[in-house]
Amino acid sequence: MNRKLNKAEEFDFWFENPEFDDHDQFGSSYYVNTFYNDIVVNLDVPDEGYIVVMGTARAVSFDILCKHFGEDRCIGFDLYNPSEHPRVKIKDCMELSDIDNIPIAFAHNDMGSLPHTPELKIHTHRWLANNIIEGGYLLGNNNLNRAKFDFEGLMHKMNYKNTQFSDLDNRLIKNLPVERIEGYMLSRRDKWQKL
Repeated sequence: MNRKLNKAEEFDFWFENPEFDDHDQFGSSYYVNTFYNDIVVNLDVPDEGYIVVMGTARAVSFDILCKHFGEDRCIGFDLYNPSEHPRVKIKDCMELSDIDNIPIAFAHNDMGSLPHTPELKIHTHRWLANNIIEGGYLLGNNNLNRAKFDFEGLMHKMNYKNTQFSDLDNRLIKNLPVERIEGYMLSRRDKWQKL
């Protein structure tokens, strides 16, 4: 996506684009809802630290986490907040830096998309990976991504153990389409190390 779009054009790209019809325009049938309902709520997430979603879109999926972990513990980030969710912060995540650092127990990098905004997705992933506490999780893409970015190597260098969705218990992934199982992983931080 061309980052030089004006605000109205950019909003329409993410929220009125037929390209995202297969994602239910980020509504109640968006595949991320299944990630959260079937996998994330069953993780042994540390009791300390925030639950963070980067790229909340319409906040339908994000609200699943708010209900499970408690709203006060959850923070979402996006360029827009069309649902006016009280726990979503409007922020251009290309501007994330050390001054934004917070302790994170679980995060999902759903910011932008690798075909349209690879630099944004990768920058957001690095920021999240630096802020996950020991024992915490980062849900994101694996190396089967259109940008050909080495997410698996990055996480390994930062002392994370990567678990491919395809290696999860079948009961956790039975409701996911094959392409979602193949393209995602959970990374658990064994020891804190900034990269």
